[in-house]
Amino acid sequence: MGSAPATSPLAGPDFTANWDGQTLDDLFERIQTSMPADHPGKLARAENADILAYILQFNKLPAGKNELPSDAEALKQIQFEAPK
Repeated sequence: MGSAPATSPLAGPDFTANWDGQTLDDLFERIQTSMPADHPGKLARAENADILAYILQFNKLPAGKNELPSDAEALKQIQFEAPK
């Protein structure tokens, strides 16, 4: 799993700096295992992929040509790169 702190922000420069260089699978698994806070792991992988896509969009990161996948192998192929 990534090295971002458990309580890291979900937007802004601290968010992008925390995840820079990691894969989207690292971020996805953090969401999968810690959200929602009152019942971690309750949401389906597809729901967490939608949440991840929203977080990326909110942070003004470019969208891909296809819907964001929810399987780990595909997400491991996408590296998070903070805007420079």
